Amino acid sequence: MARTIGRRPLFFLIASLVCVLLVPATPPELRYVNWATAGLGAVWGILLALEELFGPGRSERPTRRAAEGGTPFAPPPPPGTRRPES
Repeated sequence: MARTIGRRPLFFLIASLVCVLLVPATPPELRYVNWATAGLGAVWGILLALEELFGPGRSERPTRRAAEGGTPFAPPPPPGTRRPES
């Protein structure tokens, strides 16, 4: 099965691209914020992509364990029946 890049790295890479595209619209004294945010997003995107590409694969579906010991409460009564008066 081919390994692909998931949603998390793509989110950070697209967010960093948006930050770079907003540099011309940002006042000159605040452009360092765009560059810093784009750099941080790019680092996270690259690291997450490397983790997904070279890390251990995921299982198809996580399995849920059955509750041990049953439930602490009785099942509800069927529809249309009345509860016993206490």
